[in-house]
Amino acid sequence: MEMYADLYFHSDPELMMRIGEKIKTVRLNSNITREELQSITGIHKKTIGDAETGKNVTMMTLLAILRGLSMLDQLNELLREEGVSPVMMAGMGL
Repeated sequence: MEMYADLYFHSDPELMMRIGEKIKTVRLNSNITREELQSITGIHKKTIGDAETGKNVTMMTLLAILRGLSMLDQLNELLREEGVSPVMMAGMGL
């Protein structure tokens, strides 16, 4: 869990920049141009460039880019089903 802990010491703009850099690296390593990714995702190449440089893009845009780069699996932990704890259920009267 230590790997994730240092993320809390970064500002939101820094995290956006790191995510953008990762997207750009994956795109380049996959030999995909911004124009090609635009064709795959329907997201304008300028907006893709904005995402790659850490500018604020919508969640829908980010999801489309991740899907276009076959990176949706990066969201597995975020989307993992969470059960409600018995203590929380008791506190809620369930």
